[in-house]
Amino acid sequence: MTPLNGIMEPDFLEYLDKTFKRWQQLADQGVTLGSREIAKLTDTVYGARLNARYGFEAITHRGPDEEGQERFTIMFYRNREAAETEEPLYTFSTPIHR
Repeated sequence: MTPLNGIMEPDFLEYLDKTFKRWQQLADQGVTLGSREIAKLTDTVYGARLNARYGFEAITHRGPDEEGQERFTIMFYRNREAAETEEPLYTFSTPIHR
């Protein structure tokens, strides 16, 4: 399988999409997303980054959005320089119920 845009494997993007959809469902049910789940995903992402053929930059953010809702967001960029100057290639975000 060839990396999408030379950056990330399509099956990895599918995994992220499913994970964030599941987390969204938990938030809708009033279940708080635990730090362990976030840490596990973050470790998986950084491991994938190390194993990626061309590499990518992943930036995570945990904090309130414009409406004050606590959120976990991860943004993917082509490389570190792109993270400073370009829009992210992919963004996944979910509320963290409190």
